[in-house]
Amino acid sequence: MNQVKAGTEFLNMGEEEILAALDRFEEAEAEKDGHLQDGEPEDPVVREVGRLISEYTARFDDYCANSEEIPDTVFTYEPQTAIERIAYGIFTDAVHDALQEEDDEDE
Repeated sequence: MNQVKAGTEFLNMGEEEILAALDRFEEAEAEKDGHLQDGEPEDPVVREVGRLISEYTARFDDYCANSEEIPDTVFTYEPQTAIERIAYGIFTDAVHDALQEEDDEDE
């Protein structure tokens, strides 16, 4: 996970600015017809968060393909910048939700 890095233009952005961009994106997409649409967002901040999430997901998939267990490093990794922390938080929330759903199905 530690090889995933944000583009240099996003390194000094604050968390509030990034979250505001994500909120604007979600609001605009939801207004289109009640749900988020697929496609490339116009906002570069939103695109970068998406790229980071995709990178984290690809690395996670590689870990899972080569191991029967999820390594602890996946959940102990600490991103360096605000945009990386936000993207990683979204990624880990999705992993947690997927694992929870899997556990629920096994019961």
